[in-house]
Amino acid sequence: MLRNSSTYLYMALFMGLLCYLTFIDKKIPGTKEQEEAENQLFNLNEDEVTGLEITNVHGQFIFLKNNNHWEIKKPVDTPADSSTLDGIIAQIAHAQPQRTIKVEGSESDMANLKEWGLTPPAERVVVHTKDKQYELLLGRKTAISDSVYARASGKKDASVRVIPNSVKEALQKNLSDFRSRDVFNFDVDKVTKVSTRMADSTSALGQPCEIALKDGKWTLQMPLVARASDADVQALLNKILGTRAVDFVTDDASNLSAYGLTSPNAILSVTVGPNPTAPQEEIVLQIGGPVPDKPDQVYAQRLKSNSVFTLAKSSVDDLLKAVPNVRDRRIIPFDAGKVTGLIYSFGTKEAHVRNDHGLWNTVGASEGRADVGKVTDLLARLSQLDTTPAIKDSATDLKPFGLDKPEGKITLQSPEFKPDSTVTLLIGKDVNKLLYVRNSTELFIYTIPENALDFLSTNNLELRDARAINLELQKVKGMTITPGPGPSVTLTRSSGGTWSTANVKDRMVDSTKADTQASLFCQLQAKNWLGPVLPAYGLSKPVLTIAVQTDKPDQTVLRIGAPLPDSGHAAQVVGESTAFEITDGDYGRLNASSLQLIPSVISDTNVPPAVPAPPATNAASTTPAKK
Repeated sequence: MLRNSSTYLYMALFMGLLCYLTFIDKKIPGTKEQEEAENQLFNLNEDEVTGLEITNVHGQFIFLKNNNHWEIKKPVDTPADSSTLDGIIAQIAHAQPQRTIKVEGSESDMANLKEWGLTPPAERVVVHTKDKQYELLLGRKTAISDSVYARASGKKDASVRVIPNSVKEALQKNLSDFRSRDVFNFDVDKVTKVSTRMADSTSALGQPCEIALKDGKWTLQMPLVARASDADVQALLNKILGTRAVDFVTDDASNLSAYGLTSPNAILSVTVGPNPTAPQEEIVLQIGGPVPDKPDQVYAQRLKSNSVFTLAKSSVDDLLKAVPNVRDRRIIPFDAGKVTGLIYSFGTKEAHVRNDHGLWNTVGASEGRADVGKVTDLLARLSQLDTTPAIKDSATDLKPFGLDKPEGKITLQSPEFKPDSTVTLLIGKDVNKLLYVRNSTELFIYTIPENALDFLSTNNLELRDARAINLELQKVKGMTITPGPGPSVTLTRSSGGTWSTANVKDRMVDSTKADTQASLFCQLQAKNWLGPVLPAYGLSKPVLTIAVQTDKPDQTVLRIGAPLPDSGHAAQVVGESTAFEITDGDYGRLNASSLQLIPSVISDTNVPPAVPAPPATNAASTTPAKK
């Protein structure tokens, strides 16, 4: 019974306290306040803000916006976290008062202001723009909602507004919260040099490393001069930009020895300028000793800054290792779209192609039009040929690598190669499943997997375009078909696309069939390129000859010879030295007749019946096409 009485007593006390707080927050009649809703705390344009002052339990902070970046000016001069400051301004600009309490300056009003934590205010913020400033004072939270009391000034009659508590929370930060944790701040496109230097150790001298932008290209300058990978340099710069301070230690630079910064363990510098010849700004980061009891962190300091902070040791190690590793791993860097010629000879593989006015052709054996897709793919693979680690950065004796007498060569021609417009890849010994190779314009010797060049086509034939003939049907004027030793049939095509014949009596031409036959001829595809003409192909006594006349002076003549073991037929375009194979199906369609008997009765004419011609036994006959 006593326990129940205690419970009721506590409940009564709690309800009494709640009623009292509600009484204060709702401002019961007699306090001369009036509540009204307003849509906006200030008519503030965020883009026009130039400065900010914040006073809270941690002290006073003054911020200045410069070139869209925020800086802390008090209590220290250091970059601010722009997203944090922009977030505070957005909170103030978009804060919507939930109610407004009129204040007239009476004694009861002054008592309420003190009760609400507004005299003195818990937080004060002043927002500066070009033309004016906005002041906001914040008090305590309300008792029954997640809101806070606020005033737009300290004047006696300034109204009290109840606004979201998120504004107060945004202003309660300390110096560490306001500071930018970005160690570097630069425009990647304006970087002209990155360098590192390690401190000397008891066992070795510290090795400097440097990459620089030369003539628009990134190059490794130290510890040796070599090509750098643009992609890897960009990744490095982004990694440097992403370096973030873990903790801020001090802004007093009078005793740097305590942090190992009087003789730094390492230095990383980034040089920035509008271009390599203009005045440059060097941003230097010094890496000090390890943080006691925190082996995963090290001390660091930006040169010309008093601030000492800590960095994650792993991120520092990654940066220092990344700088020398931007070396370009491509053996022959080039733009495949600018290449005008390719010659190679390696083992049993040998080919030569040349770009003539935008068209690729094979040169030498099996000359003719090359397959653009095949050549483009081959060049793309060569441009992406990467090395396993370089074996020698400078080798005077090439014999141990088999490069004094190379076992193969790949030569590229391009206007981007200076000064001779050619570069040759020399191919040496195969050792432990690795090939030694060397770019003729460099001293370095690289290795590539022994199968890295397997994509090279065996010969010119493999690079030939499958189109053995390339004509336009609309330009065809006539076609002469000669089966074996038999008589020829000449078909003529009108400008309207109608076919006719004059040297075969009692026959008319099926124009659809003739067009199909001519269309196949105009874009005839080689099943395989066979190489030089051999007697076994039977092309000296063809089983079928087709000559097509276009708007060009000379006819295009196709000879089809003996059947091949795989059921195809050997063929040759007269004037070309390379034979090719066509499919049995294409042969059948080319050998099919487009002639048909003239009907005995023709509508609306009095033409007497034609005398039947003897049965034909050749390509111009009515014999069905070979299946």
